Amino acid sequence: MKYLGIYFDNRLNFHKHIEQTAEKSRKLIYMLGKTAKLNWGLAHKSLKTIYEGALVPLMTYEAPVWEEAINKQRLLRNMQSSQRLINIKIAKVYRTLSYEASCLLAGVQPIGIEIEGKTCLYKRKHST
Repeated sequence: MKYLGIYFDNRLNFHKHIEQTAEKSRKLIYMLGKTAKLNWGLAHKSLKTIYEGALVPLMTYEAPVWEEAINKQRLLRNMQSSQRLINIKIAKVYRTLSYEASCLLAGVQPIGIEIEGKTCLYKRKHST
């Protein structure tokens, strides 16, 4: 069941939500890839602005709800593979680069840390 953009299943494990989110972000990255080639196209700064303004909110939407599901390595790797694609475009490097190195060269936080940060911020704001 989809409610307010989050896919709920009978066990509340959010597998479908994370897979759908990763797929949506990949589609956006592939569309951006047409204008962000290795030697020409959108610059590093422009791609990083698009990443921070469009992809991070897309990938972390309502993260406090499904944050525990990302602890499963398979689901986290699914999100990391999507982030790696945009990191490669931002850093303008070849596709053989590892995920950790792509985060470092692109100057972005790994998606697991982004999700954890959004969750901590939410919990601080809404704690009583």
